[in-house]
Amino acid sequence: MPAATLPIRKPPRRQAEIREFRRQSLLRAALITVGKYDIEAATVARICAEAGASRGLIAHYFSSKEELLVSAIGSLFGEAQTLKVAIANDATLDPIERIRRIAHSSFKAPIYAWEVAAAWQAFTNASRHNSVYREPIRASTQNSVNTVIPLFTLLAEQQRLRIGVNEAAMGLFMLIDGLWNSLATGKDELQTSQAISFCNTYIEGCLRQD
Repeated sequence: MPAATLPIRKPPRRQAEIREFRRQSLLRAALITVGKYDIEAATVARICAEAGASRGLIAHYFSSKEELLVSAIGSLFGEAQTLKVAIANDATLDPIERIRRIAHSSFKAPIYAWEVAAAWQAFTNASRHNSVYREPIRASTQNSVNTVIPLFTLLAEQQRLRIGVNEAAMGLFMLIDGLWNSLATGKDELQTSQAISFCNTYIEGCLRQD
């Protein structure tokens, strides 16, 4: 599977920007390390090596490895949600195109990279026995669903469709979760272009009426 990589931000010059750059570098390194090694094996030493930082730098920003990992997955979800909301609010696009683009964004940069998908899978697995990871994953899914419910509602009104808008929105992100699972594990040899096609098929299916 071709491996997309997380973008590397240019180093800043101001002191406040430097501090934020270092923090973001640690978050990025944490995601990459979890994607490569899984959560238990994503040691502080490996995260520091990935970030090119000392162990003391992590202690300066985070009280523990767990806090760093929770912040890393939260940062990923926050960036993804910001992009989805921007698409949802683009009134120049009709509702169905906004829904499509929101779905497609899950399989394109900056949201998607192989390391991110692998890290997400590791956090999802860990959330089964550790609630500290479960809550940000649950909240992210709910935020995504809430973002497209108004679009499905508007689409249903415009085309006079009889669809359960809540179920349609939830179903879309359950599909996306399953596709990320396939991409992360490589078990189905799925490509991102195929994942986008499956989302399109689902969305078009919501428009069909018996």
